[in-house]
Parts: sequence; structure tokens; C-alpha cells
Amino acid sequence: MLYKLTTNDVTRYPGDIADVQDWVASLSPDQMPIIQGLADAATVITEKYLGTPIGKRSIRLVISRAETELNDNFARAWLQSGTSWGSCFYGSNQWTEIPTPAECIQSVSVSTWSNCSLIPLINGIDYTTDLLTKNPRIMFSYNMSITDYFYQFKNLVIDYVGGLYEVDGSVPSPILTAIHYLTKGMFENRGDTSFDIMDNGYKYLLSAYKQPDISGAR
Repeated sequence: MLYKLTTNDVTRYPGDIADVQDWVASLSPDQMPIIQGLADAATVITEKYLGTPIGKRSIRLVISRAETELNDNFARAWLQSGTSWGSCFYGSNQWTEIPTPAECIQSVSVSTWSNCSLIPLINGIDYTTDLLTKNPRIMFSYNMSITDYFYQFKNLVIDYVGGLYEVDGSVPSPILTAIHYLTKGMFENRGDTSFDIMDNGYKYLLSAYKQPDISGAR
């Protein structure tokens, strides 16, 4: 499996840049563009480390299968999940986890090897969601023969609202503190190749929010 997370907006520092300036302890307004750039860079680095966008935003998850996965690993995983027999096969009990926190699912669609156009799926009929678990997930119940599913399914596209934020929509303070910490370190060690960006203090602040790595069969 190939997994890809994308967002439509450019990642920026999600807090008040004046707070970062206080952390850096720079009083010169001439340094503000440098601090802003470093804070944005620190935010991007933090998102990469956490494995999820920071702050509430629209996210697209694309799960793709290659030719070698059409009837080997994926087929075995499907059969082990449980199936029932009626006029055709139905897959059941096979959860697909979303790799980041999710507030709501906006749309789910699939494309096939014979048709590149995205085919929308209907919530409650083609899939159900569970967003209350630690790892949000979707269960699919495709009303099609299992042979067609194996040989035609190519891409699964899930659009949802997610990110790391509190109930009031703000970014958790340990994450902002980690970004401040990293920005200050980069500001004070400009040009120093020995500066360790990922030291223990930075990782400790983010340890409760780090998402599991996305993995697949390929």
C-alpha cells in the first residue's frame, strides 16, 4: 500500500509570533522576518515529526494499491477479516484506520483501474465511521463481488477535517512550547552544523501527541 497525506494550505506557525519573539528574547524589529521564517520552519519540522498536521484543517488521505497487491497480501487480509455470502460476497469487519485525529469525514471515494474518475461512496451504506476511538477508522461494506473488488479497486480517497487541537480549536500548549523551543535553538545556533534539532527536551514535549507511522504491504 502507498499512503499520502495532503492539505490545501501552506503550513505556518499557528500561534502569536510575538510569543516566539519573547522566547527568542530578541527586541530588534529587524529580526522579526527571520524569527517568522524560523517559526514556520519549526512548525513544518514538528508536523513531520508528529506525523499529523497541526491545527484544524481539511486533510486528504489517499491509499493506493499497486499491481502486485491486487490478489496477494490485500486478498489475504480481506479474507481473514470475515466475509458473508448472499447473491454476492460482502466484505465485513475490516477497519481502515485514519493516521491522524479526525473531527469529521467530509467525503469518501474510490477509483478503479478501468475508470480513473472518483466514485463517491455513501455514508451509512457503503461505509461507517468510528471517530471516537484513539485512532479514527472507517469500515467498508462494498456491495460488489469480491473478484471485482480485487481486480478493479485502485485508489481510496478520504477527505476529512483533522489535526491536533483542543476542544476550543487552539493548538495544545506543549506543541507550541516545542515549536518555541526549536525556533529559539535554530535562531541562536544559525550556521552551527552541530546543533541537534531533535534533542530530548523537544521530543519529550511532543511524546504524547506523536502519531504511529503509516505502514503498508509494499
